[in-house]
Amino acid sequence: MQSSDTSEAIDRMQDRIPASLYEVAWQYSLFDWYNSTQSPALDFELGPEHLAYLTPTAKSGLFNEPDSLVVVYADVSDPRSPSLRPEEDGGPVELTTYTKGDRYRVGHAYPENKTSAMTDYSITTHKGADAHHIAGLRDDAWGTNNIRDRFTDWAQSEFADAVHEEADETGQAILEALSTLGDDEAAMEHLSNSFLDLVPTEEEEIEALITVRIRPPDSDEWKFPGEVPVLNEVMRAKKADRLQNISVNDASGSGTGFVSNREASVSGGSSGLFGMYGKKQREHFADLDTDGVSAWRARPLEFDTAAAVASAGSLFDQFYRGLRSSRRLYILPYLAIRSSEISTETFEWFYERVYARLRDAESGSDGSFDDTVTELFSEAYRVTEETETTAAMNEDYDVSFASQPSTAWDAVRFAVVHQVTGNPDRVFFNTLDGVSPAIQLENAHNEVTSSAVFSADGVFQNNPNPESSPLLGRGRNLIRYILYGGYFSRTTEPTRSSREANEKPGAGDIDDSRMQRVRRLLTGTKINAKHLLEQYIHQLVQDQNERFGDDNGYISFPKRSVVEQYTQIHALRTAGVLDTSETRSFNYEPMSDKFENRGERLDEFITNHDALRGDPEAAVFTLGGLVGRISAFQSYEDVSSTLIRRYPVDYLTKQTIKEVTKEVLQMNNSYAEAEENRSYRTNARYTDRLADTMLATDPRSWKLNESEIQWIYSLGIAYGLSDSSLYDEEDEMAEQGLTSSA
Repeated sequence: MQSSDTSEAIDRMQDRIPASLYEVAWQYSLFDWYNSTQSPALDFELGPEHLAYLTPTAKSGLFNEPDSLVVVYADVSDPRSPSLRPEEDGGPVELTTYTKGDRYRVGHAYPENKTSAMTDYSITTHKGADAHHIAGLRDDAWGTNNIRDRFTDWAQSEFADAVHEEADETGQAILEALSTLGDDEAAMEHLSNSFLDLVPTEEEEIEALITVRIRPPDSDEWKFPGEVPVLNEVMRAKKADRLQNISVNDASGSGTGFVSNREASVSGGSSGLFGMYGKKQREHFADLDTDGVSAWRARPLEFDTAAAVASAGSLFDQFYRGLRSSRRLYILPYLAIRSSEISTETFEWFYERVYARLRDAESGSDGSFDDTVTELFSEAYRVTEETETTAAMNEDYDVSFASQPSTAWDAVRFAVVHQVTGNPDRVFFNTLDGVSPAIQLENAHNEVTSSAVFSADGVFQNNPNPESSPLLGRGRNLIRYILYGGYFSRTTEPTRSSREANEKPGAGDIDDSRMQRVRRLLTGTKINAKHLLEQYIHQLVQDQNERFGDDNGYISFPKRSVVEQYTQIHALRTAGVLDTSETRSFNYEPMSDKFENRGERLDEFITNHDALRGDPEAAVFTLGGLVGRISAFQSYEDVSSTLIRRYPVDYLTKQTIKEVTKEVLQMNNSYAEAEENRSYRTNARYTDRLADTMLATDPRSWKLNESEIQWIYSLGIAYGLSDSSLYDEEDEMAEQGLTSSA
């Protein structure tokens, strides 16, 4: 490592903690510059003010492809008499292979989101066309980007003229000589013919970079554009003009740079991030003025910063995971620290072990990106928390990965951006700290699954099997699952009926259940519990209907889904991100982990959950519990039409609940009387409570809404299906003084 390069990168960083994605983009431009300085391909002097504008990997698909680099040789060693390279030295042009080692020398600057009307900023340009076109013989409006207009257009442009005025004597001579060659019609005709001599026919299709290699004044060495400062300056001037005029004309002025925080010439017409601030889109700035020359006042960026922002897309694109349906989730690690507090060791550690590690991970569902994300999150959390669990995890990682003190990890943050790609691209949400809220929710979730309800004599102890779900079981690593949207999409469905029920939400729709709650979680907006319950019911109805159509011998009820929802809503409450102002409270008191009998367990479950307190709530819950108990018995007896099928989740309303209660109690009594061997339990713990609570008030006067009634009913069914004996049957019968099970 070259410590001087590290020091220069640190010096160019902000002396403040990043407060926007723009500042993250600036950091990434410096990491990219630092990466370039470490490359063996950069074995010549290339200043950061030029390197930041280049796009050395923009056309990496051409690397090592035959006939992928067209090189024109211009001898300007005698500026007063410039010429093309003579035939005896190889001729004026060659068709060769573009290699990775050439990527800095060619000095290519490719426009971000290039359109057909745009040209490359550098004298090196990309073109895919027939040989006739590349030879510069097409004479219509589309005959651009060829071997001739490097001299007749690029070298004679207003940008070349502007740079010429400020250039030193050598730089002026080079630009004048290239322009002179452009005016030499005989030389240009010879150049075209020489190129056509290299291809089989004029119709030959070629995709290549076209560049000009010069022999500078008083030199015998041929140099590519990236090695010639004055050519880089023209490139920089042309790109700066574009950055100044993307959305408005001449949107520049003197002001304080938004990122740099210093007085300079700034632009307001440059491109934004992730497709923002382009075309008809507006940036995330209040009262943004996108019209007229005063736009720079709303979003002032120095040209170097604007260039970094414009190039950030290609850098950020190495840090995303595709989520299908045109969705991308970007996970962008950065240093949340002032430059004055960054040591060279910390910078190099972060670059090597965090930035480059994730950058180089293979994206896609089968790549290493997911595992790398998990490792980084685990490492960051492990070091900062310093728990026994995380200490044990150290054994699974390279020692050097954790060799930095915890203060180094304290400076690491992960910006998260959810983008929907299309025309135009849209950002669904972004945050500079996407991991901390996810960690808090993960901790809260694991707290719930470690509670007494899921252990010892708890009703959901191994029922359902914790291995059957990513949301059940203790100590689950959920951070990535939360960020990718699976944590919520598993438990919710946005629609219930109508044609939309069988359709996916449109990309980026505000009601997209897969990501809307992730957005709320990560951006500090509480999740509405009322809406969450509604979508819980939608999901349960969908799961229920699928089970009704599946004759697999199992009870047709999505118990696992209900328990997942139970766990999730209590985790959200524990994490402090649940808004219950429009619905029930979901506070709960810790329960005992040992009970004398099932009646005691049922009583405590109801008493310790705020959502079940009160006569209406207890009535609905115990009704569901009784339906679950009877259905379990029916399933055991091979009765196909169980009570769950007769009274599914969405059947229960304020209008039907008394009818359902009456019929369920009658069926319970019928089974109790009919079983001569007393194998059926009378479920008195349910029936006694149900009779008392259901008669307390008329259901039509209840304040419970439909979603609340149906979800509490579903939870009751799940409870009843899981309400197995704490002891052997004989012990329980003796305990209750019965000759049969109670």
